[in-house]
Amino acid sequence: MLKKITLLVLMFFIIGIYCCFSQEIVNSQIKKVVLFTNQALITREADVRVKKGLNEIFLGVEAFNLDRDSISAKVYGEGSLYSVQYKKIYLKEPSQKRLKELEEKLNDLRNNRNSLIDQLDILSKKEKFLDSLVNFSDTQLPKDIKTSFPGVDDLERILNFLEKSLQDIILERQDLKRKIANLDKDIEILEKELNSLRQPAERTKKIIEIVFDSKKDQVIKIKVDYIVYGCSWHPFYKADVSWDLDKVDLIMFSRIRQKTGEDWKNISLSISNVIPLRGGRLPSLSSWFLDVAKPVMYRKKESRFAQKVVEHTFYEYEENKAGAADFVYAEKKELPLSFEYQLPQILSIESKDKDTLLPLFSKSLKGDFFYYSVPKISPLTFLVCKTASDKELLSGPLNIYFGGRFVGKTYLTEKKSGQDFYLNLGVDREIKVKREKIKDKIKETFFGKIERKTVIRELEFKIIVENLKEKSIKIKIIDSIPVSKTDKVEVKNINLRPQPKKKNYQDKEGVNLWEFEVKPKEKKQINIEFTVTYPKGISLYGL
Repeated sequence: MLKKITLLVLMFFIIGIYCCFSQEIVNSQIKKVVLFTNQALITREADVRVKKGLNEIFLGVEAFNLDRDSISAKVYGEGSLYSVQYKKIYLKEPSQKRLKELEEKLNDLRNNRNSLIDQLDILSKKEKFLDSLVNFSDTQLPKDIKTSFPGVDDLERILNFLEKSLQDIILERQDLKRKIANLDKDIEILEKELNSLRQPAERTKKIIEIVFDSKKDQVIKIKVDYIVYGCSWHPFYKADVSWDLDKVDLIMFSRIRQKTGEDWKNISLSISNVIPLRGGRLPSLSSWFLDVAKPVMYRKKESRFAQKVVEHTFYEYEENKAGAADFVYAEKKELPLSFEYQLPQILSIESKDKDTLLPLFSKSLKGDFFYYSVPKISPLTFLVCKTASDKELLSGPLNIYFGGRFVGKTYLTEKKSGQDFYLNLGVDREIKVKREKIKDKIKETFFGKIERKTVIRELEFKIIVENLKEKSIKIKIIDSIPVSKTDKVEVKNINLRPQPKKKNYQDKEGVNLWEFEVKPKEKKQINIEFTVTYPKGISLYGL
């Protein structure tokens, strides 16, 4: 019982102390940001002078969407931290003195502007008067010439006077217009401030409240962490293949979107690939039941399908002709659940609808270069680089460069460490691959007299590879033979010359891979023969 009474007294004491403090918001700055895929951890710091005893400290925040459960704080100083919480407070009404000061300042600016406008008007009248002198000389001077011709010195003085006067007017007008434009900006700022102070509605401010019991008068440092939404980052890659086909330089960029409502000014930025936890429950598995299917009455419904086309914006990087500058890459930290990249430079990222691209790391990958052709689908031959992935590579757009020149773009899918991925470097027209059918014969009778019940169709294809280059190349050719899905159709007498290196390539039944070297100006040939039998009178699909 005594403990409860003591606790109640302490609570009333704290509440009484709170009422004694004025609700002033201290200055604080965002110092560090850890950016995740769909949110960010913000670290805000402030130096605050406190008095001995309980202190109520308010740190203002501007984030549109803040996770109040994520807020934590550390206070560096002698004392105890009582509480940290997020709340909204009502701001004090603006003082009449402040309103009067702003109104007087705005009135002075407007008077100065009117004075400048009057000076512009005087300049216009001066210019009009000089123009009238010129017009007068056009009519009156020729009449005077009949009686008396002015001297050369007089004419020169008149011309010099007109020229200088007009130049002075032009310069003065430009100066006045520049002053008016600056005054217009100052007036606009003051008008906005006055309008905000004159708003009749109650005004609130989002703050983080910290209650600290200080052992003495001192200056303390406060660090507050909280999660905000409205920001994200996604990987973006640039792969540059050397002309000598020796290596692939792969750069991973982070494409950052920041619309949190708070500008990140002069911050230390880290990029993390961790997947934020959504809910604390682990997955569970229910029992697997089997039952006899029961008839269900379905009502026919009209369905609508909307196709959504997603357009990706890709960024191309042009090499500086005056000399290529090196990227400044991040420092990688391997954490238990993720990788984190600490950018070495101090950055500023405004809360704005725009992308910010920052390089994270660069890798030199050893590649296996070869030519690739699927002549059944396309007559084109592609130069391909096969290289291995690692656990840092995430899914994202990939721009491909060949010797510093942009050749195309693709999409890099996330792969396991050590798993191969392929870079298409474009079409090489000096490697010719041609596929043609050289035999298609149908046998419907025995000895040309007795009709068969089964159709026998003999087919043969020829693939010719020609190397027009001055050096040997390695090429992979992919082609297929038909595969029957029914016992009524049979594929037999398969003859492949030469034999493929891999049958059922990539676990695809009937797909074959040939891989060989072709010397300069040399031709290689592949022959594919097979026989298809099927009952007469049926329509055979796919042949």
